[in-house]
Amino acid sequence: MASDLRTEPHCVANSVQILDAIRSGKNRLSRKDLHVATGISWGTVYRTIDMLIADGLVAERKEGPSGRGRPNIPISLVPGAAYFLGVDIGACQTKLVLCDHAFNIAVKLCVPTPRYSGEEPFWDWLEAIIGDGLSRRSFPREKLRGVGLSVSGNVDSENSVIVSGGNFGLKWGADLPVSRLAQRCGISVRAITTSAAAVWGEYWFGEFAGCANLVTVGLGAGIGSGAVSGGQLLISQPRRPIGYIGHMLMPDNPRVCVCGYRGCLESYSGGNSLALIAAERRPTARSAAELDAAAAAGDAVAQEILLKAASYNAVGVASMIQLYSPEAVVFAGGQSREDGFLYQHTIEALLGILPHERRQTFTISLTRLGEYQSAMGAARLAYEKFL
Repeated sequence: MASDLRTEPHCVANSVQILDAIRSGKNRLSRKDLHVATGISWGTVYRTIDMLIADGLVAERKEGPSGRGRPNIPISLVPGAAYFLGVDIGACQTKLVLCDHAFNIAVKLCVPTPRYSGEEPFWDWLEAIIGDGLSRRSFPREKLRGVGLSVSGNVDSENSVIVSGGNFGLKWGADLPVSRLAQRCGISVRAITTSAAAVWGEYWFGEFAGCANLVTVGLGAGIGSGAVSGGQLLISQPRRPIGYIGHMLMPDNPRVCVCGYRGCLESYSGGNSLALIAAERRPTARSAAELDAAAAAGDAVAQEILLKAASYNAVGVASMIQLYSPEAVVFAGGQSREDGFLYQHTIEALLGILPHERRQTFTISLTRLGEYQSAMGAARLAYEKFL
């Protein structure tokens, strides 16, 4: 039986650090190796590994000695011993990933995000999605340790309350406690913003995994950004926003945002906003994607619209670069396509703003995690909180 200390914060932190070291060491490290790799005291490493073995998460396998002395005894992760669920509620789509504690993905699921129509329908819908995801993989339910929830909106992550999600109709002040979902599903749940989950997913699983200073930018129905600074995830709170570049005010933008302010970057450059502008000025372009295609084909009106959007995007991204001095900036979202007119001109406008010396200090890239970037970050959050 696992120790009762398993849920103490310092024990969870030690367990996470040791499991991460086992995974990065490809199941080849001994207890002594893990002591050296983590810097955790020998006694704590020994006790924590005993606890992890008792919990069924890791196992020892004895190998013959390479020379004189005791045989090497590597510690390895037990496949499928524990699972974590990451659910990303986006403005248009909701993505789900089910991972084991080695972060092997067992299930992926993507469904449309419905327009918010009240608290009970919202929890009903979310509970059904989680049930659908879990039904696609057969394993004992007690192996599901926790759910990480990322939300395209405002989240009080300290108290796990969803404050708003304007792009899918959840108005400010709805204040939905995720404990309601935990009660329904019978499993612990923590919530975070999609932008924070995105950068945490990149930090652990992306092209720049382990990069101590990292910024992600999401160009989709809404526009947001996340930051890791000095290896620490910067978590936004409703009254202490981090990375809310979509709600930076552009002085010459007259459009009203879903947040109620006039002039937000997102109220012009966000995918939903561009679809409205396209309908106003280009009746044949009914979406941001169609507007982008028209601009790429040489349509002058479409190009005018998107060049302005690109200039707004560049201001927001440049502000994140000035604030956090990242080593890499990773773009994601439906409007971040390598061949996209808006994306290409956003990068061009961004590089035009930055001084030459700053342009040499970071790399620009598109995510390799695809649309499950934030769901993976949310799964990682659950792993860290509920191991």
